[in-house]
Amino acid sequence: MQRLLLSAAAAAALTSGCATAALFTLQDRFRAIGIPEGTADCMVDELDQRLSDEDIQDLARYTLTLSRADSTLGAIRSLMTIDNPRAVAAIGRSGVTCVSGFRL
Repeated sequence: MQRLLLSAAAAAALTSGCATAALFTLQDRFRAIGIPEGTADCMVDELDQRLSDEDIQDLARYTLTLSRADSTLGAIRSLMTIDNPRAVAAIGRSGVTCVSGFRL
């Protein structure tokens, strides 16, 4: 029984570690594609609240294919082309919240 609990705890720690790594990847990639630092940090915080760990990891992998946009809005638009409806909705909401200050 203890082994089972230990295995479950180890699996949970590894999963949360992957999600944390994905959040750091998102922060770096958001900045790399043209989102200002403060906005990128705000968006990552918002996305962490709105999306599952799996969706966060999916978005982090997706950002690796994106190149720098000419504007913050252009960068957010490029993020919204991901084939993940939950991520698209969360990116839109977090973008509006972090750029305008109005929480959706």
